[in-house]
Amino acid sequence: MTVKLVDLIIDVLEHSKTPLKHQDIFALLERHPRYNDCEYLQSVKVPYSAVARCLSKYSSGSNPIFGISDEGNAVAHRSFFLKSKNFPEIQSFTEVSLHPCLVEFAHARFNVRCKTINALKVLRKKDKIGKWTNPDIVGVNPVMLNLNDLFQKEVEKLGMLSTRVMQFYSFELKLKIDKGNITECYFQAVSNSTWANIGYLVAEDLDTDSAFLSNLARLNNGYGIGVIKLNRENPVKSEIIVSAREREVVDINFMNFLSEMNRDFYEFIEESRNIIETKEVNSEKFDKIIPQGKEGLLPPY
Repeated sequence: MTVKLVDLIIDVLEHSKTPLKHQDIFALLERHPRYNDCEYLQSVKVPYSAVARCLSKYSSGSNPIFGISDEGNAVAHRSFFLKSKNFPEIQSFTEVSLHPCLVEFAHARFNVRCKTINALKVLRKKDKIGKWTNPDIVGVNPVMLNLNDLFQKEVEKLGMLSTRVMQFYSFELKLKIDKGNITECYFQAVSNSTWANIGYLVAEDLDTDSAFLSNLARLNNGYGIGVIKLNRENPVKSEIIVSAREREVVDINFMNFLSEMNRDFYEFIEESRNIIETKEVNSEKFDKIIPQGKEGLLPPY
């Protein structure tokens, strides 16, 4: 019967009285009676590197299996110990399954109506909107509706791109963000949020290590993208780890580009303009808000 690499490492650390470095763990694995039963180790070209990747993967996130007693710049310089051998099985969730959670949270916390942007709805097939261009979810907070009729008429003159009329949001969703992928995820959010007033990177599983959180604060200080830890079980209790920095001026050229490229984004901007004209929000034009525990989590498209 085949055995998982993570289970072998758990067994090694469980029988060790002291934390072990990466090279020591690998040496013990090679002598483990079930070493040859691990198909993954037998299939990779460099088993030593496979062990390093496994240690990095399961020593990060909100519920790490392995603890690190000696931080270093590389896995080989760190010592690992077992924090828990009872970890939940990896479930086949997708990023799309998080959309209803974010839609509910954004409305409750920011008064934002959201719309999923389907990257497949490209208007000109010869053009492609890649992951560094296309936001996962966009949203609008119709700020002007908080004013009485007199002032609604006044701010309406400022136009849709004024933050006194509308605030535009961009959300980039990930299942998991840790020190291994934070750079790519964060700058993907930066790239996909240039058009908006407010941009957020959102994840369900977020590393809670103090050094990691400090890095998030530094990135936010430089680029302004906020970070949200999404609570799948109770979305309204999701946590804003770092607040986004609002931009007063949106990138109208990029908004125009997205609206020309993608039908979903075009309809989102069109409906935002309609809100100004009608002074009402047509819920049918946005993702449905599904309270957790009533209808369950449904994909927005």
